[in-house]
Amino acid sequence: MEVKNRIVMPAMGVGFGFDEEGCVTPQLTEFLVDRARSGPAMIVASGGAVDELGSPDPSILCILRLWEDKVVPSLERMVRAVHEYDVKIGIQIGHMGLQGVREVVVGPSAIPGLSGLGNVAREMNREEIKACVKSFGTVAGRCVTAGLDFVEIHAAHGYLISEFLTPFYNRRVDEYGGSFDNRVRFLLEVVDEVRVMVGDEFPIGVRINGDDFIKEERWTLADLCRLAPILERRSVNYLSISGGVYASMHLIIPSMYVDQGALVCHSEEVKKHVSIPVVIRGRIKNPIMADEIVREGKADLVAMGRAQMADPEMVKKAREAQIADIRPCLAECRGCSGALFRSGQASCCVNPRIGREYLIKDVEGEKIAAAKRVLVAGAGCAGLEAARRAALAGHIVILCESRGWIGGQLRLAAMIPKRQEMGDIIPWYERQLNKLGVEIRLNTLVDDDLLSQIGPDVLVIATGSLPEVPLGYIKGLENIKDIELVMADELLEEQLLTGDNVLVVGGDQIGLQVADYLSERHKKVYVAERGAQFAEKMAFQDRAYLVGRIIDKAVERRARVNSVEILANDEVWMVYDDARERLPRVDTIVLASDRRPNIFLAEVAEKRGIETQIIGDASGVTGEDQGTVLSAVASGYEVGRQV
Repeated sequence: MEVKNRIVMPAMGVGFGFDEEGCVTPQLTEFLVDRARSGPAMIVASGGAVDELGSPDPSILCILRLWEDKVVPSLERMVRAVHEYDVKIGIQIGHMGLQGVREVVVGPSAIPGLSGLGNVAREMNREEIKACVKSFGTVAGRCVTAGLDFVEIHAAHGYLISEFLTPFYNRRVDEYGGSFDNRVRFLLEVVDEVRVMVGDEFPIGVRINGDDFIKEERWTLADLCRLAPILERRSVNYLSISGGVYASMHLIIPSMYVDQGALVCHSEEVKKHVSIPVVIRGRIKNPIMADEIVREGKADLVAMGRAQMADPEMVKKAREAQIADIRPCLAECRGCSGALFRSGQASCCVNPRIGREYLIKDVEGEKIAAAKRVLVAGAGCAGLEAARRAALAGHIVILCESRGWIGGQLRLAAMIPKRQEMGDIIPWYERQLNKLGVEIRLNTLVDDDLLSQIGPDVLVIATGSLPEVPLGYIKGLENIKDIELVMADELLEEQLLTGDNVLVVGGDQIGLQVADYLSERHKKVYVAERGAQFAEKMAFQDRAYLVGRIIDKAVERRARVNSVEILANDEVWMVYDDARERLPRVDTIVLASDRRPNIFLAEVAEKRGIETQIIGDASGVTGEDQGTVLSAVASGYEVGRQV
């Protein structure tokens, strides 16, 4: 199979695109076509299950039911649509094993709890193993019938084949367990059966871990380097290197806390042992980095999944040397994996159109009844997106920002250790707005006089939220003598100095990130949180790394704190249901909890009878997604396209 470049769109679980019968829907087809237009070398469609036990319970999650012939016509339609753009398309075939989303799951050994759903785990017997091998071959043959260009066997991420490879999950004492040769037997039998069913000329790939990244006895890079030449001799045509299992999910879908290109060392090592192409993935979002990886011989192809979710035109823009126009993935994770686990469908923090490509066409200068004069107040991420999308539709847009710079909370978020990428989207927005002819006015407060001067048809209020003193939560403020009281926004924006001992009030995303910021400056930090959990509004990958960082730096967290009391002589106490705790010393208190919408403009606009839309944090600060980049950009996008 000859491909036209070295960029792969890998299989990604997006949680949509299959109907109740397990057939491909136009939603998934158009999602893939939107990326095929850009011209990657290969697209690997999200995985199909080889049998019913290897698929999720359909009442929980629909998946491609590859074991049934009825899916073939929908696959054929998907293939024809992608082939219009001269892109090779294959599908990933696999079995969820012990990580399955159903009441009873099967695997090499009865290891319970891998999915976290409390399901019953059962060990596969030899007859079931043989039947499963046959199923892999049968569905691969079905893929040939449907016109796909290749198949990719999923042997990574702790699913069934990966479980057979990993000693911790495979505790068998028969010919499928124990020694290396026994543990790889199931995969080799699958490869052989697939080859028989697809013929000699049809490409077969294997996606496989370079490391499971678990503390227990695991599959390692040394194991893969030993297996790779065996797979090559068994007629596997390419290897796609990945890493992580459900117990190390934060490395399957790595956040910004993981270095870009973190797994490249794995493909570089594997290439020393095989001559077939090797694909690498893992936080590769920049085409320049991807090009360097290939040029330096560290991989033959580069899988860029979330990068193409963030910008479906990434490949085209790279080809045309429009690197600055590529909308960057922030690896913030609340949109992709976070939304998938919360609602069952993936999204994207910077691309709210994900999953709606078949409904919404983003075309510059699309037909509108009449261009309106749109005034956007506030240049945070909500305002920037609203201005961009309204201008894309052909409206006349003026964007006003009271500060001397755009980006709002994004600029503050980018000041947090290991979260600098939050600011990567700001220059992209600035470039897009300039190209679209949006007038940007900095150091400009939108007030009654400005509304009179501009006379907008539509006012979009994107003025965000303001921090508040939690008066009912912090008691005894009148007793303060020498303790400094600082708002979190003020701390970051003005880069204020604090005392050596700091109490951060509020343990959600802002508070915990501020704690990391302060502890990096060698402050002794305490965090007081009302609730039982910390950083609830962060994706679990981000949260895991952030909590780990502040634990390593001896930040002391306190949950379920009913109130903070300040007594005479600056004594600070944490009050719980049935206990009180005095902090040794507090020099500075940083307020990072309560916020209120900044909507003073709404009343002014109402008096003037101006059509007004309120977006982002200005529309509210409570709710599961409020106060996040995902929510702000999504609200800006919706209003911008509906003006």
